[in-house]
Amino acid sequence: MINSLKKYDSLRSVIDRCNDVVLGILGSSRVREAGIAAESFKNGGKRLRPILMILSSTAAGKSRSTEAPTPLIELAAAVELIHLATLFHDDVIDEVDSRRMKPSARVKYGNFVSVLAGDYVLSEALLLVDRSGVQNTLPEFLKTIRVLVSGESLETNHKFDFDMSEDTYFDIISEKSASLFALSCKVGGMFARSGHADLLGRCGWNLGMAFQMIDDLDDMLDLPNGTMDCDLRNGYLALPVIHALNSLRDGHRHDLIELIRRGDYSAQEERLIATLCNEHGGIQHTNDEIERHLNQAAEGIAALAPNEATEFLQQIVADLRAYTRRQVSGFSIFCGAHTQSK
Repeated sequence: MINSLKKYDSLRSVIDRCNDVVLGILGSSRVREAGIAAESFKNGGKRLRPILMILSSTAAGKSRSTEAPTPLIELAAAVELIHLATLFHDDVIDEVDSRRMKPSARVKYGNFVSVLAGDYVLSEALLLVDRSGVQNTLPEFLKTIRVLVSGESLETNHKFDFDMSEDTYFDIISEKSASLFALSCKVGGMFARSGHADLLGRCGWNLGMAFQMIDDLDDMLDLPNGTMDCDLRNGYLALPVIHALNSLRDGHRHDLIELIRRGDYSAQEERLIATLCNEHGGIQHTNDEIERHLNQAAEGIAALAPNEATEFLQQIVADLRAYTRRQVSGFSIFCGAHTQSK
């Protein structure tokens, strides 16, 4: 999704340091769940949130990203631990069987252990923030965790809610996902003691909104973009489906609802759902919303003095924009196959 993370070597050393902090904490504990958390952490991940924190600190200050001091690395590791905690909890709530192409913790060890692993990791994250000694950051982390829980609650309360508004969807992804991106960027700016911390927080929020819509578009159905991860099966409605439901009239809306409720996600059924979303503007509307947030993120970054970090942040925006174009193209091709089969 974000090719620039593979192209740039300048951040590799600091991400390795961030990983070392996480694994050091988890490896020093005798608690069973710490070992399970370390196993899950080693399964991979983009480490996008800690990268955004380090880049934001560099963009707002004068040091190079490769010179990130230890307290900043600890804060970046804390963000990644919080993200890891949410994955453990999400897997239980959503009954996820696999994570990053491997069996999820709840499948291997059970729901109770997975919940405890998430709780353990979350507590270690907060201890790490406190240990960093960076002033005023712990309240920011605590507020964000409260918002994350609120977003998770809101999402679960709207499973299979075919009357859900777009505003509610945006509230869900703002709280559940974009808030952690905003935290990463704002705390980076705070660490640099910059007057741009709030600006960076807004940039992070816009990136997080776009990122979650992109992720939801990937995971809406198994087949269009080949992710084999169908959120709709579990009752989570992505923006294209919400937009289509609000646009369909007469019996067509009822037909789509029954199609989703029936849960027969064969290739033919998925093509029909994707085609309805595409023909009634859901895919294009989602593309436009992603573009809107990416544009706002880019404008915020452009307000900062140019340096290596701002260039990298703009490249992340460009990568997300390019990936979205490939997503939309993938849906068009997938829907085209349905049209040809009629």
